[in-house]
Amino acid sequence: MPLVLFDLDGTLVDSAPDLCASLNRIRRSENLAPLPYNVLREYAGSGARGLLKIGFDITDQDPRFPELKERFLSDYQNHCAEKVCCFDGIEQTLEEIEQAGWQWGVVTNKFSNFTVPIMKKLGLYDRACVIISGDETGKLKPHPDNMLVALNKMRALPQETPYVGDDIRDSKVAQTLGMPFAAATWGYLRQDFPIDEWHTHLVAHHPQELIGWLKVLPAK
Repeated sequence: MPLVLFDLDGTLVDSAPDLCASLNRIRRSENLAPLPYNVLREYAGSGARGLLKIGFDITDQDPRFPELKERFLSDYQNHCAEKVCCFDGIEQTLEEIEQAGWQWGVVTNKFSNFTVPIMKKLGLYDRACVIISGDETGKLKPHPDNMLVALNKMRALPQETPYVGDDIRDSKVAQTLGMPFAAATWGYLRQDFPIDEWHTHLVAHHPQELIGWLKVLPAK
């Protein structure tokens, strides 16, 4: 069966509400006012490093970074599946992919202690044929190792396996392995990574656009 792989945050699921709420809880514990959701949202796909940078104006070289990161991730683990939801059109798109005889899976930098409860909450866990989280090899995208684990598990060739993501790191790992790549613009696109500079085969503005794209890819 043909296979399509997806990033998770900003591509399949909108995890920004829970991520931003966790950051603001840590800010409140430091007697800082909460930051507006629209300010934090575009950093939701940047992980703890990006959110702590905007939330506390620190980098991972700051002496306080490890402690704040630990507190943030601990809080997020307790709340990661509260408000998370699939983006509009994702459910229908996945159903059409399955009905067309495709398998689909996830390769994400998010660690499994967050990935698993989120996918179970949204009813995606048992539908995905493969789920590779960031802690699978300890090497995050754009490093190709986690993607290679997914491809090897499914006995899939990279040039025949499209990948869909919303971050330049997704584009880079697909380019490294020669995978067809679709950029999802409905996610957390950062202004400092202009999408027209990415290596893409499709710039999709709605999940349904993926269906037509998959239909015209070379037959497996």
